[in-house]
Amino acid sequence: MNKTLIALAITAAHHEEEKVAAQGMISSDVFDLAGEMDLYVEKYESCGQADGKEHFHPYGTVVYVLDGETTTNSSGSFEPVKKDEYWFERSNWVHGGVDPDSPEVDDTQCRKMLVIRVAKKGESP
Repeated sequence: MNKTLIALAITAAHHEEEKVAAQGMISSDVFDLAGEMDLYVEKYESCGQADGKEHFHPYGTVVYVLDGETTTNSSGSFEPVKKDEYWFERSNWVHGGVDPDSPEVDDTQCRKMLVIRVAKKGESP
């Protein structure tokens, strides 16, 4: 898999935003991007089967596995993703919820992930 890292210029000050945490969220930072967009950097930690609700993000999302292993079906079929690997979720891709095709996950299988996404000012990512 060929991976390319893209650098973003963050031109305004960093700020934190209080919000309702999604399942397993342990931290969330929001960075202002030139007054028009926000860059969200969130850490998640969870064990067992994910049970988040079906949702989508208006802009693409990068999910990096900091520790453990998980799966994603962002490519159209479920694939394992291990520590130090990542995947990209395209804009408006509906995911989450209960998927009968998802692989079984043992309650002791834990993972830590870093989620990076953007949103227009005033919009939820």
